[in-house]
Amino acid sequence: MSRLAILASIVTLTVGTVGCGNSKGQSNSLADVGPSVVASTPSQEDGGNLSTLARGGHRSGGGTTTSGGGTIDIVYLDSTDGTAHFGQRVTFKVSTSSTAYPWVTVKCSQGGTLVYTQSNGIFPTSLGQIFTLGPTPSWTGGDADCTATLENWDSYPKSITALASMSFHVYR
Repeated sequence: MSRLAILASIVTLTVGTVGCGNSKGQSNSLADVGPSVVASTPSQEDGGNLSTLARGGHRSGGGTTTSGGGTIDIVYLDSTDGTAHFGQRVTFKVSTSSTAYPWVTVKCSQGGTLVYTQSNGIFPTSLGQIFTLGPTPSWTGGDADCTATLENWDSYPKSITALASMSFHVYR
């Protein structure tokens, strides 16, 4: 069994117990507890779970490519107007040849203060590919400016490599 799969299994057990019993409105950010994958398998043709989630959703935007290479596009799962709103869910369509297990980290700020951060694996065996844009203890409402970064976590926890990023706005 690979070291990544063993680490992922241990972290999965931790994640499974850390998030238990949270009250409504509390953040379950994976950024604080690490990756949450059970096992590593090659990605499926046509996007695996992401294509299922994206059916009926709205895609928009487009990411910028940075060193390492890749693209990232937002997929609005709840939006009726093609924009993100507070409390709605989004996911991301990603493409990269740098890793078979890409991650996306979303960070949102209000007036320069970080109010939301979450990281999810965007591959078929990931436990969660959906980001719920609020509420958190620091973000109880209102607009926010967000950045989604496509990342390679193959060397986690030693390093995480940014591959591409995009910005989007969340409306109240």
